[in-house]
Amino acid sequence: MNYAIILAGGRGVRFHGDVPKQFVELTGCPMLVYSMKTAQLNGNVDAVCVTAPLQYHDQIRKWAAEYGIDKLSFLAESGKERYQSVRNGLLMLPAKPRDTVMVMTAVCPFVSQITMNKLYEAIGRWDACITVIKATDAITFSNDGENVNRTLQKRKMFIQQGPQIFRYNVLWQAHRAYQEDENRTEVNEDSELVLNIGVECGMVHGDRYCVKVTYPEDLAIVQALYPLFIRQEEGIK
Repeated sequence: MNYAIILAGGRGVRFHGDVPKQFVELTGCPMLVYSMKTAQLNGNVDAVCVTAPLQYHDQIRKWAAEYGIDKLSFLAESGKERYQSVRNGLLMLPAKPRDTVMVMTAVCPFVSQITMNKLYEAIGRWDACITVIKATDAITFSNDGENVNRTLQKRKMFIQQGPQIFRYNVLWQAHRAYQEDENRTEVNEDSELVLNIGVECGMVHGDRYCVKVTYPEDLAIVQALYPLFIRQEEGIK
């Protein structure tokens, strides 16, 4: 079985709105629905789990019915942190060890079917794989946000996007190891948890339509990209 977990639990503090950004309307429908549609349309995905605040579960079910998302099989409560939301989603799945779990986020609405298919092809070679694009600028590392510790040149740098895909047993073991580590530090990406248990992680190249909506201005960017993204997706069919 191939499962997709869609993370829809953010509070949208940086978005400065009354409604969490993943539920804000984007070109006619809630932003979350775009990720649900992407999973629905992909022939590899068998079942979808959305992690979201409990008070939105009934509304999500209504959206699923309205937009024909019949792959929505599970709803899980989101956690305070991202890793908790992923873990809650994993706990809902009746998955076998070698089943796959694709982790998507509701705030990256424009994920191409090409990218989805690349990830499913790649999971045949690796037990974990992420989506990236090449960095176009040098990246500066700073411990305190004031002083430069190191500048990383763009030639070998990549920006991580979504989605990510994993074998269920690998992702579960990575989360369990992190949960049991009394000295754990903050980790925001599942790929880092997987690397921490010694599992190789591959990568496929995505595209620049996959913009993460974090700030209000990002909404304007994705709205402007929408016609181009749709044209690309229609060309795939």
